[in-house]
Amino acid sequence: MNKKLGWLCIIVAVVLCVSFFIWRNRTIYVADIIDFDNITKVEIWRNDKCLTLTEDGDIKEFTDILDSMKLKKRLNPNRDGFVFAIDIYYENNNESWLVLFKNIVIDGQYYRCDRSYCDDMRKLYERFSDKLSGQTHE
Repeated sequence: MNKKLGWLCIIVAVVLCVSFFIWRNRTIYVADIIDFDNITKVEIWRNDKCLTLTEDGDIKEFTDILDSMKLKKRLNPNRDGFVFAIDIYYENNNESWLVLFKNIVIDGQYYRCDRSYCDDMRKLYERFSDKLSGQTHE
């Protein structure tokens, strides 16, 4: 009887470890974390300059980039720095923050991206900066 109980405990432990590994490595989408429908304002910070998006169409272009991201949870890589710091404001006065570099941090949780999205965000940032300043970027 004790042998059967011992084997049962081992099997349960292995199943729990495998389940945790699968759960930890599942693909997560930003829309699972952030409610795109209730965003009222987005502040994108780059090099101590802030770009503020408040128009629905502008916010939609921003969320399209986030919506294309495929993420996997990861541990803190113990590295500082960022390319973009982003504050997202909602209708209910709540706020989320993102830090985008090779990976992404959303409200303090670290995620590995399927690719670097910094170039996509840079293009959006430059296009809206030019739009707000009335210039065109060649």
